[in-house]
Amino acid sequence: MHSFKIWLAQSPLATAFKIGVGAGLAWLLDNIGSLNLSPAFTPLVITVVTIAINALNTEDPRYGRD
Repeated sequence: MHSFKIWLAQSPLATAFKIGVGAGLAWLLDNIGSLNLSPAFTPLVITVVTIAINALNTEDPRYGRD
């Protein structure tokens, strides 16, 4: 798990992975018709998920942790 967190914090492919997870979640939420979410919600989900993954990763020093 430790090496995965390091990879997640440092690899350019990890950035694509995080954006893909956010986009997948946004697509899923967009296709659940009963929620009636605004189309503006989709880019917000992608952005928030990517930043949240970075912030929760203890190996990522960009958010004030060394």
